Amino acid sequence: MGRGKSRRRVVYARNRGLGLPQLLLFLVGMPVKLRGAVIHRTPWVTWTLAALIAASSVAVWGIEPLQPFALQLAFWPELGLPAALPGAVLHVFLHGGWLHLLGNLYFLMLFGRNVECAFGRRRMLGLFFLSALLGALLHGMFTDAGLIGASGGVFGILVFYVCQFPQARVIWAPGLLVRGALLLWARRFLDRGFPVTVYFAVYAGLQLLVLNEQLFYAGQVSALAHLGGGLAGLVIWAAWRARLLP
Repeated sequence: MGRGKSRRRVVYARNRGLGLPQLLLFLVGMPVKLRGAVIHRTPWVTWTLAALIAASSVAVWGIEPLQPFALQLAFWPELGLPAALPGAVLHVFLHGGWLHLLGNLYFLMLFGRNVECAFGRRRMLGLFFLSALLGALLHGMFTDAGLIGASGGVFGILVFYVCQFPQARVIWAPGLLVRGALLLWARRFLDRGFPVTVYFAVYAGLQLLVLNEQLFYAGQVSALAHLGGGLAGLVIWAAWRARLLP
C-alpha cells in the first residue's frame, strides 16, 4: 500500500441490530462491534493467519507424535537468548485449550481485518509477529515460565485498531451478572454501546489485575505478553502515522 493510501478517510458503518449470535457473544464476555470501519479489501492475511493458528493448535492436540516437536515451538525463557528467539515468534501457533484458541481467533478476526485493510497485508503480518516477539521478550524478563498462544500478537493488533479507529463502538461488560442485567434491563445501552477507546481503557486496566496474579500468585495468563504486544502495536501505529515506515 502506498503512502498516500495510509491517509484514506475512514468510513464507518453501523451494525443493523444485534442478532442472537452477537447477543450470545456479548453474554459470554466478548466485545461486539456496533459501529466499525468499512472493510474495502479482502483480508486474506487475517483469514490465513487464523486458519494456520487453528490448524496447528488442533493438530498438536490430536496427533500425539507432534507433541514433542510442538514443545520446541513454545517460548522458553530459561533457554536464554538467542536460543529462545525462535520460540518467541512460533509460540503463537500453540494453544492450551479450546477457550484459549477460540478467544484469540475471535479477537484476531474482529480487529485484524480492519487493521489489514488500513495498514496493508505485509505490514499487518509484521505487526502481529513483532507484537508477539516483544510480548514474549517482556514475559521472559520477569518469569521463566513457558509461553504459548497468540495473545501478544493479537493485543498488538487490538491497540493498533483502537488508535486507528477511535470512533468505532462496541458493547462489552465485565462479569456475567452485569451482562445478564444489561440484557434484561438496559437494552438502550446495547443499542448504543460505547467507544472502543473506553472498552480498551477498561480492558487494559483489568490487565493490571492479571499482571498482579501472574507476578505474585503464579497466574496462568501472561499479562506481560499482552502488555508487551500492546506496546509494540502502539509504537508501530505511531511510526506509521508519522510516516516513518516504508
